[in-house]
Amino acid sequence: MYWITCLEGGPQRVNHAAASVENKIFSFGGYNSDEAFDIGHKIDIHVFDTSCLRWRPVHYTNVNAAPMKCYGHTVVSHGYKIYQWGGRNNLCASNTLYCFNTKSYAWNIVPTSGIIPHKVDGHSACVINGFMYVFGGYEEETEMFSNSVHRLNLKSFEWEKVPTKGQPPSCRDFHTASVINDKMYIFGGRYIESEMETYNNEIVFLDTKSMKWDKPLCGGKLPCGRRSHSAVVYHNEIYITGGFNGHTKYHLNDIYKFNPEKRMWYEMHPKGEPPCPRRRHCSCVIGDHMFLFGGSSPLNEDEYARHYSNDTQENRTLQDHSDLYILDFFPTLQRLCQLEVIKSNLRIELLPQPLIREIYVLTTNSKMLKSFYTRYPRNDYLGIATSA
Repeated sequence: MYWITCLEGGPQRVNHAAASVENKIFSFGGYNSDEAFDIGHKIDIHVFDTSCLRWRPVHYTNVNAAPMKCYGHTVVSHGYKIYQWGGRNNLCASNTLYCFNTKSYAWNIVPTSGIIPHKVDGHSACVINGFMYVFGGYEEETEMFSNSVHRLNLKSFEWEKVPTKGQPPSCRDFHTASVINDKMYIFGGRYIESEMETYNNEIVFLDTKSMKWDKPLCGGKLPCGRRSHSAVVYHNEIYITGGFNGHTKYHLNDIYKFNPEKRMWYEMHPKGEPPCPRRRHCSCVIGDHMFLFGGSSPLNEDEYARHYSNDTQENRTLQDHSDLYILDFFPTLQRLCQLEVIKSNLRIELLPQPLIREIYVLTTNSKMLKSFYTRYPRNDYLGIATSA
């Protein structure tokens, strides 16, 4: 494992949501503390193309059907469509289902039936066998944390509240849900116990065939409890990155791997320069790479003086990020040689042109492009097969 690059200049977002379709990552909403959060504006979307390692804003159609700006929402991909559900703005939460078509770049509001969940934010959502499963979050109507499970049939768009067996996880928000072999694995999050915030480091899974919760007895080195972290699945293992623990007041940048077959946790130590400790970021896996972007981190005194010495906001303690880090799970020999050339600042004039272009893209910050085809050809720099 190797952190191969950090690209600045992407969307500066916190509490956003992201999903991948083919070789692209779509980032929806969130907020930026440096900008006014206007609840009257429609949501913004940015797309990152892994074939040229560049961001651009998405100009979508059917604007009237688009959701408003929000945070704490979820998005899931199903085929070439992305479904957004839940979340809130500064006025209210939502339980409307929105569909974004990644081919036509058009929004639609999807009519649903059945037992529709309460308006909620900080929940999780994932797709298993044609159903979108929603777990937990903070319910606006009840003003309580939830541990209920609802699922939506992505053909009939009928909701149902899922009756489960076994001991469910505690009520929580800002946890993660990961899917391996028809099982939904819940980790982390925050919940209230005896009027105190609690951060649990146990992993619990729901077998969607039996609808039974199970809490495996795990070995290895367990991660600490946290919220607002990210989780991805690679080769049937779960990778947990970053987050925040309200008891210790620590932001995290660690990586832990969970193997469900062995029921073992492993602390990972990738080479390269890792992201700074952060929470409220997003991570997606495409091919053999994890893309981590956005989120917020604590400011030290020097950073505060440099960035916010004239800030009118009181008690400004966090900075929001516009960076994107790429973790290569299995770097090739060619990639390792490129990284050594970059690290040692070696001359590259005599290298083949394709290698020079790759080094250039890996070391040049991302400027928000109006088009992918102006300066950066789609050369599949990470070895990810591009779509037609």
